[in-house]
Amino acid sequence: MNTSAQDSKTIPIKPKILHRFYEPLILLKALNVEMKDSADFVDHDNAGCQREPEQTFQAFVYKLAHVCDSVKGDRGGTITSVMVLEPRFPENEIVEYRFASNNRTTNELEKTSEFMSSLLGHLRTATFPNDEPAMWRRLLCLILGFNRSRIASYLTAIRKEVQSCLTKCSITDDDEDKKIAATLRRILALLEFNWNEYAPDTECRCISRRAREIRENGLQSSLSCWPEMWHMMNRLASYAQDVEFFILAKREWPELFENFRVRFLSSSVPIRGPVRPKSMKAEGIVGRMTDKPKEIEIFRGFVQDLQLTDLDARIRAEYTKDTFCPIVHSEILLLDNLERSGPITPDRFFNGWMFIGSSKPLCRLCQYYFQEHHSGVGHRKSHQNLYPSWRVPDVLLSQGAEGEEKRQIMINRMMVRIRRDAFDLIRKRVHPMYRNHDSFTSSMKITLGERWTTGSSASDVASRMGGLTLEDPEDDEQGGATLAKTDI
Repeated sequence: MNTSAQDSKTIPIKPKILHRFYEPLILLKALNVEMKDSADFVDHDNAGCQREPEQTFQAFVYKLAHVCDSVKGDRGGTITSVMVLEPRFPENEIVEYRFASNNRTTNELEKTSEFMSSLLGHLRTATFPNDEPAMWRRLLCLILGFNRSRIASYLTAIRKEVQSCLTKCSITDDDEDKKIAATLRRILALLEFNWNEYAPDTECRCISRRAREIRENGLQSSLSCWPEMWHMMNRLASYAQDVEFFILAKREWPELFENFRVRFLSSSVPIRGPVRPKSMKAEGIVGRMTDKPKEIEIFRGFVQDLQLTDLDARIRAEYTKDTFCPIVHSEILLLDNLERSGPITPDRFFNGWMFIGSSKPLCRLCQYYFQEHHSGVGHRKSHQNLYPSWRVPDVLLSQGAEGEEKRQIMINRMMVRIRRDAFDLIRKRVHPMYRNHDSFTSSMKITLGERWTTGSSASDVASRMGGLTLEDPEDDEQGGATLAKTDI
């Protein structure tokens, strides 16, 4: 069922305001690109041991979003966010799962809704512990089937990286490299199986087994040739770990699955990024970022120095990218929809846990929006990456001047944060901590002991919660870089 996220009659943002918003954002992105070559690779795993029920519930919510994010790449179009709402009226005991995606068509959203409803329906009929192994397999098959496109891309990427690592191992002739090469060849052999769409159960069990075997044979190392391969192995293994959380949620909160409905919000309409000739020069941009003459003089001097690395050319490149078509990210769609439909209070959320769970960690601008919104709604941690193709939610004509004023307040607050970041990066000559993926790569190991098997029970999962990490997947949008705000 569709809960409309927008109306065809909206109040547009004035062009002048759009330029003021996007100019420092594009400058910041161009500076990140300019300094990417000297960046340090970052592979976070800051997920700790967490036992609190609320944190476990949050993991369930964003893992539900994760299994709906079915396509790798595609400008992050299938990135999905979910919130779980309490019944609106005491006599109505229906729990509502409301979700949104970055850029899906209505037909794609309907298919995603059907998938989520089917997954939750399977959990509703489950009786533990008797049918747990069979339920585990059914859920995994359902998830793998919906995520065929993404899984195929992971398998292709693993093959490519294994071949690359084998080539690097062949350069030397020491015993360690020979052992590594032997393991890599075993991994390649494990990847040689047919993906037969007409035999889903066999296929699912095959992929599940191969994912486990590949992960167990994988080589985790800080050497530059391994991070991509290890990352993809963890991505492939993640779906079985998601199932463990779904089963755990069923045991902990059976009411989540007894009476429920699934609703989705329409994705926002991409707009063409605002472009004008005078926005193409860094010197002009910094002059419009502050009204203090002394600061303008200082920062114009800084950006002149950066012209040695073709900063203006990089700004032009960012502005003229075909991908510069801002959308409202899925987390913000849900937050905005929640605000439109009444006060944002704990009693509207399941168990009073105000949380919007996303299939990917938040981008920097989504994090800023949540912080400046002051609603208190929880969210995933941010990977701090920056995407210019981001915009604030639409304001409907029905929201009138009050809605327009609220939007302008949020834009102003966001601009303060973005300009501060841009000035900090220019002034401090900060090296960005660049990561190839927007995930906390190794943290996708939702570790239930060192291994997971199709026979592991939810009680085993609960007993091993001390070893559980609750962070996961990567973001497929391109070009993010984190700003390390360290004083020089």
